[in-house]
Amino acid sequence: MNPHTGHDSGTGIFSRILLWSAFSLLIVAAASGDLWLEEVWSLGFALDSGVVSDIFCRFKHDNNHVLNTLYLYLVSHADDFMVFRTLSVLSGIASLWLLTWIAGHERRKTEATLVLIIAGSSYPLLLYFSEARGYAPAIFFSLVAYIAMRNFHESLSKVAMFTFWLASFAGIIAHTTFIMVSLGLFISDAFTVRTMSGRPQKSRLFWLLPHLPVIAFFAWWYNFYLKDMEIGSGPVFSASIALGQLSVYLLGLPDSNSGYMMASIIFLLLLAAGLRRLYLNSQNWLTFAGILLISPPITLIVRRPPFLYFNYFLLLFPFFYLLLAYLVADSWRRRPELRFLLILLTTAMLIGHWQRNFSLINNGRGNYSAAISHILSNCREFPVYVGSDHDFRNPTLIEYYSHRDKAHGALQYVMARDWPQTPPEYFIGHSRTPVDNPVPRHILAGIGEFELEAYWLSAPVSGFSWYVYRRRLQK
Repeated sequence: MNPHTGHDSGTGIFSRILLWSAFSLLIVAAASGDLWLEEVWSLGFALDSGVVSDIFCRFKHDNNHVLNTLYLYLVSHADDFMVFRTLSVLSGIASLWLLTWIAGHERRKTEATLVLIIAGSSYPLLLYFSEARGYAPAIFFSLVAYIAMRNFHESLSKVAMFTFWLASFAGIIAHTTFIMVSLGLFISDAFTVRTMSGRPQKSRLFWLLPHLPVIAFFAWWYNFYLKDMEIGSGPVFSASIALGQLSVYLLGLPDSNSGYMMASIIFLLLLAAGLRRLYLNSQNWLTFAGILLISPPITLIVRRPPFLYFNYFLLLFPFFYLLLAYLVADSWRRRPELRFLLILLTTAMLIGHWQRNFSLINNGRGNYSAAISHILSNCREFPVYVGSDHDFRNPTLIEYYSHRDKAHGALQYVMARDWPQTPPEYFIGHSRTPVDNPVPRHILAGIGEFELEAYWLSAPVSGFSWYVYRRRLQK
């Protein structure tokens, strides 16, 4: 435990509880609204599973986040989107409190409050803490594993060791990227010389022994599940673009190709400065270096994923926010001349995150049910035929919400190859990022001219903005 932690006042505790409660309500609010494609896809695995073993054996797919799918299987009879997202919501709420506890335990209460504000405001964490996928449970178990290993270092407690094992097993099943946290903790124990007052010094091999069951479990999981796992398609990003996207969303900066390099530079400078301060203060720097700096490139080199997204590194975000809170608080105390810059940096981050947070609260992950209701209410005849600009994403959502609204027979999707035989009355355009001024007309060669009738926006990253066009009648 950090000797500078000190006594916490009742006001400090109350203020953190109040902040935590507010951010918890924010997560609940963000969990309302329609499910988007990835969530519907995950729910489909659960609904199509006749028995629990199907989740493990039948659907070996990278969108099958097994722990989350198991939960969806248990609640698949529900008809409430909030129920489907409850596991993630509870994991996110608990993760915010664990982050606060870690910062207060390792540093001071200032850092605890600061990391709560930064992580609670973070758009990517809010997004995935409120989404029915495996990221939020994996983050929760990564923090539990981190705390358990720290407790084991301090006390050699068997309870802490077993907690570390269980959290690691559950985290690996929740999302495979958990292995980066496991690898970072392993690297820390492999190279850190630990001393315990009043006890004989242990060898490095002793500190590595608790990691062996985790390594064995991951090896089994790889042979049982991962090596045969199907990887879904998607846009292919280079490592530099993925780093730019990671930096942009991690720090709340504007998402633009021109800003990726600057965002990456800022991220790497903050990472280097934070690790340097931990190193100079002899405070657990190898653990953060292992998790944030060493394990990601090793994982990429070994795994060589065909598709690379910034959210593959989402489990590292809470640890970076811990490091950032430590760096900001330490610099504030030591370097008064930097305080204006620290305020500017923190304010810019929070503003950037909250702009996206408001978009998530207002627009959700799209409003597909409203779009389908609009089409059914305004179509000329039944069945109404609908086409779109993507013959997997859009029909998957259309089929789900048509079944949900008991309108499956009234609305039929037409693949692009079938348009000459069955011209669609409506055409749906979609985008991952909102378009401020969508084109008012869309022409399909040989089919006709379509006019924009309505559109529904989505928050960035998770969800699609839908633009509904209707075919003009020939005069």
